[in-house]
Amino acid sequence: MRSEGKQDNKKTKSVLKATQQKADAKRSAFGIRDVFLMLAAILSLLLFIYAFFYLNLSTELNLDMD
Repeated sequence: MRSEGKQDNKKTKSVLKATQQKADAKRSAFGIRDVFLMLAAILSLLLFIYAFFYLNLSTELNLDMD
């Protein structure tokens, strides 16, 4: 069980429970930084795949012209 401070003695149990639930939700939620990092990783992967195929196709087209 968690220890309660002096300021918590004045609060009702429902207020304490709501505060605890709010803190738990904040801990388990994704942050903006996490979402940004995931989007950056996905976009960089797509850019790498696009560049790979673009370079492969452009070199094949150049070989056909010779």
